[in-house]
Amino acid sequence: MLRKTILITCLFFVYNISAGQAIKSQATFRMLKTATSLMEAQQFDAAEEFFTKGLQKARANYDAYCQAFAYEGLGNLYSKTDRTELAITNYKSAVRIYRSMGLTVIADVVETLLKSQQGIGDMYAGIEIGAKGIKLSVIEVKLSKDREYDYTLISDTSINTDAAALSYQSEKESMDAIAVLWNILSSRYKIPSNKVHIVISSGLKQELDKYNKVEYFANIIRPVNLDPAIKITYITPEQESQLSLLGIVPQKRRFTATQLDVGSVNTKGGYYNENKIFIPVTFPLGTKSFQRLIESKTDGGLDNYVKTAEDIWRDSLKRIVMNEFFIKRDVRNRDIMYISGGVVWAIVSLMHPESANYNYTEITSQDISEFRRLLSTDFDNLIKPDLSFMADPAQAKVSQKNIVRVLNTYDKKALLAGTIWLDELIKEVNTANPSKKFIYAKYAYVGWISGYIIKKVTQQYTGLVN
Repeated sequence: MLRKTILITCLFFVYNISAGQAIKSQATFRMLKTATSLMEAQQFDAAEEFFTKGLQKARANYDAYCQAFAYEGLGNLYSKTDRTELAITNYKSAVRIYRSMGLTVIADVVETLLKSQQGIGDMYAGIEIGAKGIKLSVIEVKLSKDREYDYTLISDTSINTDAAALSYQSEKESMDAIAVLWNILSSRYKIPSNKVHIVISSGLKQELDKYNKVEYFANIIRPVNLDPAIKITYITPEQESQLSLLGIVPQKRRFTATQLDVGSVNTKGGYYNENKIFIPVTFPLGTKSFQRLIESKTDGGLDNYVKTAEDIWRDSLKRIVMNEFFIKRDVRNRDIMYISGGVVWAIVSLMHPESANYNYTEITSQDISEFRRLLSTDFDNLIKPDLSFMADPAQAKVSQKNIVRVLNTYDKKALLAGTIWLDELIKEVNTANPSKKFIYAKYAYVGWISGYIIKKVTQQYTGLVN
């Protein structure tokens, strides 16, 4: 996901300088540097000749640093040309020599490259404390052969709580849930404490901020048995948006697509502008908070509920959304938007049940509008989609299980509130580019915590240059 080529290049530069006194032959080092340039120019045969000759000279001169540099270069070369076993052998030699010289940081970097060839990743864990539940995500982070970080979701577990109630009972429930999840991590996964991150979500922080209770809450829910080295931190909607984009949107589209997550308490997203600066898009309203707003203004039947929701949108919310999208125009102009959130999951599950196992599912604005219509006109058939077209019984079983989860999570009014809010948002997004493609990301619910972990991983070598 996140490229590390620049970082690795910088580290090589720094340690080339720091090891300058250990280099016994500048001619040998120049030969190896030439090999590196040839490799970057895709001149692999010539690069191999220069690396091999440079290694021979370094051995003859008992030049440990140049030997390590040559082994590392050969490892990179064989990695680029898919000669995995040779890459592994040379990386191991480079790591051994770098460590013997006390060059710990560069040895760690090359060991990461070695692990990428071996298919080995590092395990991380994130515990997200949300307004309606606490989620544990166990993630394996690997550096791919293309020198991009990628992650695999190993496990995700959640415990329903009501932290947003801000009561003694909800605080105790949250503390007990964190203790349970921490015990799972400690006993089952053996993940070191420096790779465990516990974060209060932006939606819950938004509720806590109303009473200036963020720090209090972080302290009161801390289990007694939690490792003292682990801090309970929090993020803002803007930070969560950026992290979600890092965790959800594929690297190749990171700077050209937009992202929008419709949560229960708020809606957040954003994009990178032409200067690669992240531009957040946030609204202090989500599916659950919109539902509460509707219910505070109506006590009638379903028709009145829908009318009230539409009136609220037309009278106040539309103007707020239009102003935000007017200022941040690329939300409308970009060709691709990644969308997520519980209501999007519900729509995809019922309108495209065959996609239950897909990591990414393309949906249209018409799908969302049609789902909204069917909620009011044909609810019974909507929640019982025909699965007979699926040839694989196992796939049909997965899809049915997913539908049951949706219906256990949302009632009709909750679906209506979330869908009306989403549908109107998407209509505004589509005003400038109606051919925009919308993509639902299945694992978006761990997207921002994955982005958080990936960001931590990519910052592990910063600040060490001295």
